[in-house]
Amino acid sequence: MKKSKLALGSRRVKKSDDKALSEGDEDDWDLQDELLQAKQVVIVDDTSAYQLFGDRIFSAPQENMLEGT
Repeated sequence: MKKSKLALGSRRVKKSDDKALSEGDEDDWDLQDELLQAKQVVIVDDTSAYQLFGDRIFSAPQENMLEGT
């Protein structure tokens, strides 16, 4: 299991529209899902860092149900 690709990772990818889109708008991004090794997937616990590096890292899928209210 250490070397198997069994963890789902998501990465933000800039949409390739020709229209001029506003910088940082959430609609400008698509999610790219990929099966990866567990060591290649991070858990997002800092939303500010995720906004900066979300297009460079694969993160575990975020589920609002799992977060406490």
